[in-house]
Amino acid sequence: ACNLGESNKLNVHIVPHTHDDVGWLKTVDQYYYGARNDIQHAAVQYILDSVIQSLLENSDRRFIYVEIAFFWRWWTQQTEELQNTVRQLVNEGRLEFISGGWSMNDEGVTHYNSIIDQHSLGAEFLRNQFGECGRPKLGWQIDPFGHSRQMGFDGLFFGRVDPQDYAERYRTKTMEMIWKGSANLGEESWLFTGVIPRTYTPPDSFCFDMLCQDEPIKVSLYSLFSSDNI
Repeated sequence: ACNLGESNKLNVHIVPHTHDDVGWLKTVDQYYYGARNDIQHAAVQYILDSVIQSLLENSDRRFIYVEIAFFWRWWTQQTEELQNTVRQLVNEGRLEFISGGWSMNDEGVTHYNSIIDQHSLGAEFLRNQFGECGRPKLGWQIDPFGHSRQMGFDGLFFGRVDPQDYAERYRTKTMEMIWKGSANLGEESWLFTGVIPRTYTPPDSFCFDMLCQDEPIKVSLYSLFSSDNI
């Protein structure tokens, strides 16, 4: 269950995801239902509808989701049949929850009690509905400022970092690292950590969102199987 990949192979991860603010320029309700799109274009319920449909259309597709506040609201509006279908997607590792908090909280100014409480709320929902395969194993902080080390994850990926630190890591190819906590915590506290090069935006010419203006990706069979690519 959970389909974690093959340990004897190099697993390359292309990560389709969505970044849904649980309140920012609009209220939570406006973000979920798609109201006041004159402020910002966003309707999370339709994102989740289309993601599940797309996963069911192609068994090779995967998707990650973070903001449990939105997923919980969507989940309570679905039929039991569709809920069971989503559980199967989670068990197959094709839909994966990461971070697992009610929101992708800010970590620069938020008190740790609030961070723990909102993560506990999301984790309890995921455990009750999806069991072990619903347990988030990775931290995903692609937009907030400031980052915490000790949250019980196997890895952490974040997008916002000091510009000078980013430039040096990019130059020296050290965007991935082992984050070591306080010496008294020992090696068990070490955490594989990666800085996402473009925060939550895709690489150039690789944006497949409906709002993107990138040209479609075109690959010919000749170029795919040429000696340069084998």
